[in-house]
Amino acid sequence: MPFVSIYDTRITAHRGDRKHSFDHEDNALWSDFIETMRFMGSIGFYVGEDKHIKKRYPIDSKNHREGRYAHLEFKAEWHPNLFEIAFFQNVQYENLNGGYWDFEKRSKMPYLIGKTYEVVYKKLIRFFEGKGYDIKFLVNQKRGKDFIIEDYIRSCHHPQKERFDLSEIEGETVESYNNQDRDRNTVYNGETKYFRDWWNGYLMRGKVYHNINNMWWVLLPCGGIRNIASFQLFNLSDTDKWGRLKTHNPPAEYVERRKQLSFYSEKELKNELRRREKKKGISHKE
Repeated sequence: MPFVSIYDTRITAHRGDRKHSFDHEDNALWSDFIETMRFMGSIGFYVGEDKHIKKRYPIDSKNHREGRYAHLEFKAEWHPNLFEIAFFQNVQYENLNGGYWDFEKRSKMPYLIGKTYEVVYKKLIRFFEGKGYDIKFLVNQKRGKDFIIEDYIRSCHHPQKERFDLSEIEGETVESYNNQDRDRNTVYNGETKYFRDWWNGYLMRGKVYHNINNMWWVLLPCGGIRNIASFQLFNLSDTDKWGRLKTHNPPAEYVERRKQLSFYSEKELKNELRRREKKKGISHKE
């Protein structure tokens, strides 16, 4: 039976009712892949060849596509037994090679890009359901309080195995080495704690509930969920800065250019500037 599995921003289509075949002709999985790419184009994506694959592995270029809608991007690849689409963005990412190589791509998406992804993802689900695919969610798809409740029910690290209310576990904590915040205060379920967003430097707060080891779910006032280490949590004090506190992190190329320029005197730099302007036909005046 064909089915689609969904994990984070990776959507994978399997056709378990078909034999594996590298042939594209009369291949239902290949036909579904092409139809899916056409569907992506019909909802606003510019879809084309994967330029990286075409340059480095041209023999396999036919089986790869990439697309973009505003800042939301995807890469798709076809294999004899499945094809998959991975959504990502290159506005806010951790891996130096770009957002495609990040883990937890959905959580790193800025708000509006994330909302765009949710709209596209729902349209894709309806598309695959219309083609007879079953949908299997490999991760918790709930939001807000329901996300934390569902996580507790699924997790082998917590005793709850049926529906409950978060108020029932408020005031509870875990082992001392996993429940201490930045200032060595004990962290309890249901407490309001602050933390500094690593990406944008803004001060944030929310109700905390234990996840696993020293990681705690933080339920934000907007209903969003963040997974934060206990040592990043704190109670706001007079010494904490209320505004944005972002570490200066210039690109490595910029740092290298500054370093190289520091080796030259001011006179040498001015002479180089005159030389370039003269070459462009620009007259230089002191």
